[in-house]
Amino acid sequence: MAYGDELSPRKKQILKSVIDAHIELGEPVGSKYLTASTDIGFSSATIRNEMAELEELGYLEHPHTSAGRVPTTLGYRFYVDSLMNDYALTAKDLSIINKLQQIKMTELDRILQTASKLTAAVTNYTGVAVKPRQTFQVVRYYRTALIDEHNFVLSFIMDDNQVKSKFINVPFTVDEEVLNTLCGVLNNNISGRTSDSINLPMIMKMQSEMGEHEALIPYVIKCVYEIIGDVGVDDVHFEGVENMLGYPEYADTSKLRELLSLFEKKEDLVELIQGSDKDSVSVYIGGEEETPVVSNSTIIVKPLKRNNSIVGAIGVVGPNRMEYPKVVKIVDYIADMINRLLSANALSDGKENKQEEDGDG
Repeated sequence: MAYGDELSPRKKQILKSVIDAHIELGEPVGSKYLTASTDIGFSSATIRNEMAELEELGYLEHPHTSAGRVPTTLGYRFYVDSLMNDYALTAKDLSIINKLQQIKMTELDRILQTASKLTAAVTNYTGVAVKPRQTFQVVRYYRTALIDEHNFVLSFIMDDNQVKSKFINVPFTVDEEVLNTLCGVLNNNISGRTSDSINLPMIMKMQSEMGEHEALIPYVIKCVYEIIGDVGVDDVHFEGVENMLGYPEYADTSKLRELLSLFEKKEDLVELIQGSDKDSVSVYIGGEEETPVVSNSTIIVKPLKRNNSIVGAIGVVGPNRMEYPKVVKIVDYIADMINRLLSANALSDGKENKQEEDGDG
């Protein structure tokens, strides 16, 4: 039997009301509060009995200093999966989030940094942006710029919209026409390829296509290997860490230290992201098994994709007593917006590249 199957509709309603009230108040919730402050429709005695049974079943717990109850990790999990309402973004939420669309950005790093700031601002928790280390890098297309007859710049437009460049010096003369030919040869033969797929026959073919300028290819291939052979490092960026100081859950310095230790475990967060569902928001509640989250904190994330591969993630870190409906909606909305930005930029770059290649011919 799956968790939650043993709960009657009445128990589910009471559990939802307790969690909603606890998220709002930050205090244990009792039957008197529910009867006086909600339209739950049950007597105080009925609510007390049901809350006692929910405690026995592991969905609520009873702090010894209070007559009320608070959710357990299991209670929060069932609430997130089955009970919480859909949140409607407010005009204020949208006015903050939509600043992301007003900024012209093409690099994933800048998009993630801006998005984490906006996420922290609109949720009042800590925004987190994750860019996992790539297992390989791919150049979408190449560009060149002549400096003088012995020097030029080779630019690499990567699949995440980053632009990398190499300065190349050669002992023979080159001109714009030669570099235009070089661009065509590179884009036709090795764009979209990983370093381990560029083999000797391919290099010999490019030399043949360069004709009398074949000596240029070894200089260029050396730079190509240097660029796409460098897979970089995992990058995790946090914004709004100071927001956590306003929550009573972290008033205890030991709890705060636990939270801060989470921010230092970047490899755990990257592994968490890479194991997430590619198409939906994932909620990791502290206290659950096999989740690298401290017991009183929750991480809500959604991966970012390009060409069905995860290129990063955006999310929120906060207390277990989090406004789940609001945060899930905001993370989902912002991630979808970034995915549209990435797709639009990729399309734009592709068209620009095609026009340049057409012009080169």
